[in-house]
Amino acid sequence: MFSIHQQRHIIGTLTHFGVGSQLTDNGAQIFADVLKVNKILTVLSFYENKIGDNRAQNLAEALKVNKTLTLLYLHQNQIGDNGAQQLAEALKVNKTLTYLQLQNNKIGDNGAQQLAEALKVNK
Repeated sequence: MFSIHQQRHIIGTLTHFGVGSQLTDNGAQIFADVLKVNKILTVLSFYENKIGDNRAQNLAEALKVNKTLTLLYLHQNQIGDNGAQQLAEALKVNKTLTYLQLQNNKIGDNGAQQLAEALKVNK
């Protein structure tokens, strides 16, 4: 097993990474931290990981400063309206993300509306 420092170093050298069904809260936080400084990761997939609003907020904060990620897969998680709102705020300032997959989450009409409004700003 790698230490957190070793994990961050390894993650910091990847261009594509995906984790399905096995991402822990600690792991999600590590990725959010790495995204803030990573300069080469372009594709990140966190499908079926039970990511909820709190971890979506961490990822959103990272997206506000990340300049390389172009594809983010967050399908089949547990993101609700609050997480969608946080992601929407990040989309307003992030100009590199071109694809965000969110189907099969718990996003309702309010969260969908927030995302739609953010997409009007992000051109």
